This record gives sequence, structure tokens and C-alpha cells, in this order.
Amino acid sequence: MDPSKEQPSKENQNKSDHGSFGDDPWRAMGLVGTIGADLAACLGLGYWLGHKADLANGTEYYSIIGLVAGLAVGIITVIFLIRTFAGGKAK
Repeated sequence: MDPSKEQPSKENQNKSDHGSFGDDPWRAMGLVGTIGADLAACLGLGYWLGHKADLANGTEYYSIIGLVAGLAVGIITVIFLIRTFAGGKAK
């Protein structure tokens, strides 16, 4: 039997076909870094906007509302990031 004519196993085909991270640690570290930066930016922007609303209205609760809104937006964008990095599509 000639090993060069053998087809790769189904496990190896699945890894390469579905955009899996496989043995690429740089791709996985890129995803983790992007998720962290995205969440930090969304939370920071939400807090900043809430703080500005607090100063304008003389209240003390818009900053917490901004944090929660920033977290919600951050979670949604992280879902899209993971789908993009993994090569998946919305069903």
C-alpha cells in the first residue's frame, strides 16, 4: 500500500474543514485577547456614557445602567466574534 494515496482520517478532515483551532495556539490566543479587549471597551464605554448621564441629570444610577448595557452589548459582540473565528454561521 502506498501511504501517499491514503485519505486523511475523518477526524483530521473535520478539524481543517470547520475552521477549528486545532494545533494553532496563536489563533486561540488571538481570540482570547480580542474577547477581553471587546468586553473591556464595551464596559468602559457603557460606564462612561452612564457617568455623563449622571452628571447631566444629577443622579447616581445611570453609571450602573451603562455598565449593564455595556455588558449586554459586549456579550452579543463576543458571540459574533466566536462565530467569526470558528467559521460558523448563524442558524
